[in-house]
Amino acid sequence: MGKEIISEEVSAAREHRSALTATYLTVGIAFVSMVVINLVAYFTIIQSGKTYSAIQTATNTIKLKTTSANLMFREIMSGASTRDMKQVWNLIKESKDISGQLDKFVPKKTLEDKLEAFKKSMLEMQKFYQGRKDEDVQDAFEERRKLQRFAQAIEKALVDVTREIEKVDKKVEANARGSMRTFNMLYIALFANILILFGFIVYFFTNYIHQRQKVEREMRNTRNNLTTILNSVESMLITVDKDCAVLQWNNAAEKYASIPAARAVGKKVETLVPFLKDFLPHVQTVFLSKKTKEFYRERIVTDRERFFSIVMTYNQGLDGVVIRADDVTVQELSDEQLRQSQKMEVVENLIGGLAHDFNNVLGAITGTISLLKYSLENKGGSIDDVKANMDVIESSAERAVVMVQQLLSLSTKDAMKLAPIDLNMIGQHVLKICENTFDKRIELVADLYDVKALALADTAQLAQVLLNLCDNSAQAMTTMRPEGTPQGGRLTMSIDRFCPDKVFRVGHPAAVDDSYWVISVKDTGVGIPPDIVTKIFDPFFTTKEKGEGTGLGLTMVNETIKRHNGFMEVFSRPGEITVFRIYIPEYIQEGPASAAPAIVEAEEQIPVGSGLILVVDDEGIMRKTAKGILEKLGYQVILAEDGEEAVNIFRERHDEIALTLLDMAMPKKSGKEAYIDMKQIQPDLKTLLVSGFKRDDRIIEVLELGINGFVQKPYSMVTLAQEVKKLIGDAPPQSA
Repeated sequence: MGKEIISEEVSAAREHRSALTATYLTVGIAFVSMVVINLVAYFTIIQSGKTYSAIQTATNTIKLKTTSANLMFREIMSGASTRDMKQVWNLIKESKDISGQLDKFVPKKTLEDKLEAFKKSMLEMQKFYQGRKDEDVQDAFEERRKLQRFAQAIEKALVDVTREIEKVDKKVEANARGSMRTFNMLYIALFANILILFGFIVYFFTNYIHQRQKVEREMRNTRNNLTTILNSVESMLITVDKDCAVLQWNNAAEKYASIPAARAVGKKVETLVPFLKDFLPHVQTVFLSKKTKEFYRERIVTDRERFFSIVMTYNQGLDGVVIRADDVTVQELSDEQLRQSQKMEVVENLIGGLAHDFNNVLGAITGTISLLKYSLENKGGSIDDVKANMDVIESSAERAVVMVQQLLSLSTKDAMKLAPIDLNMIGQHVLKICENTFDKRIELVADLYDVKALALADTAQLAQVLLNLCDNSAQAMTTMRPEGTPQGGRLTMSIDRFCPDKVFRVGHPAAVDDSYWVISVKDTGVGIPPDIVTKIFDPFFTTKEKGEGTGLGLTMVNETIKRHNGFMEVFSRPGEITVFRIYIPEYIQEGPASAAPAIVEAEEQIPVGSGLILVVDDEGIMRKTAKGILEKLGYQVILAEDGEEAVNIFRERHDEIALTLLDMAMPKKSGKEAYIDMKQIQPDLKTLLVSGFKRDDRIIEVLELGINGFVQKPYSMVTLAQEVKKLIGDAPPQSA
């Protein structure tokens, strides 16, 4: 719907631009035409004026000079003038020279011949006069007749010249009339052009006004429709400028911030929606790159914990960035429940192997203890034998601790916490769990990277992902094999660095980073049929029998990798091999890498100390163990079996107590409640929290109250000694 509305706006804008373009072209053509017509008319008039003026001058000059020559000749012949005949001939010669200017209207030779005839007739008359002076004139009548004939010849020659000149005048007049007709036609065309242009402009602007009104109505309707759509979505849609001032504000944003759009526009968005403050530096990045920026299910803590997915997109029309914020808390909690469900599914698959190995560990411990008792009762065995047996018990207990911690890491619900981690360490951790729990017919191969493979990831969730994939591989090589076929195979986990090229990015649009770590989990199990490969990440899709799984494992794996800004791919040849590849962006450390911490040989030393320590634990064996260790280290110890007793003892002897060793879960009063009461008695008390829980949200919540340190059960003498020494140093001894 949104695209259709935008398309309608684009079409209307295009029609508007087309109409304006046509108008501009028409007006431009009309203007050019008017300019051309005016120029043609102007130059026609100028040229005609110049031409006709020159010709008129030439004809008048010829007329004047020939007439003057005729009169001057008559005067000379009559003896009334003393002028020389050369002046007459010069006038005729000048007329001949001017006759060339009339060549366009009368041939030059014709006019020159007429002028020559005019001159010739004068010469004949001149000769007659000269002859008459030299000879005796016998007949006066004959003389007059000849003179009359010469005069007529001269007059006729002059008339011929005049007629030719008149012909030129007539042609010039005819051409002038033609030029005027052309000029009149040009100005008629110009006037018509002006009328047409005026009519077109009137038509266009009338039509333009109607079209604009129509487009404005459509645009208003479109904006109203778009506003309705934007206000109907549940996502907060906020458009901001480069300074992060609000340009647009939809109903969802108004509902969240309880501020109407009219008041929100123009204000800084961080003052209206405070949780966006940490994301605003990315607004400038979007402005510069014009690329969309996404933040997937970010944990936001205000008055309560919420999860938001935030998308920032550049809006060219408004020259702003559209911030879309979706509250995905419900989806996140739902997905977390699904992840926990899938975790339990994996735990169920692993518990059999884990129980088997745990029984082996307990068997080693109980058997060695029995052997020690026998040796003590019968006073047999050397000190070396006793130490060897104690080493067996210690190593078995440490192995049991690791197995319990691994099981806790699977079952604990943790919020996603991204931090730079070495993927090699996670791979080793997961393979260790697999070694303790998988069928012994499965060969485990580690092909890890030779240096630190740093990525920004959540350790627990990524370990869960790898364990899910390894568990699927183990089943593909055992329970999923047809009956009667050999069980087992090879499971290989490898880590490599990869830089995608353009070809790879075309096939993998999610590959937007420059470099990735590729974690591959490969097995030689039954494989995946080609028609199923494309469905394996779909929710609730499974090839297992009913009751054997939820079909959420690979779905949650894929979802978790997406939350790490990564992606997955799978390759399989049924009956031969299956490879799952996880692509996670490489984490580039800023600045020089910190030096590796030096190995401190004194770490294994057991520091002693002094001072009175209050040990609070509801388990008698743990109280006894802690008391024994601390007294061996030189401390004095008083015991309390629950939180209420601990508070009473602390109230009486808080001035003497240097440190309280406080259990987390106890009857009557929990460790948290007891600490709060003791802190009211002595605000600066020193407390070391002890619990069988791993350092999860429950522990962190108590530590944030001000507790100084934490030790997880079971602990060794070395661990407890170092933690106590770290907190109280050398406290003065107190009497118990």
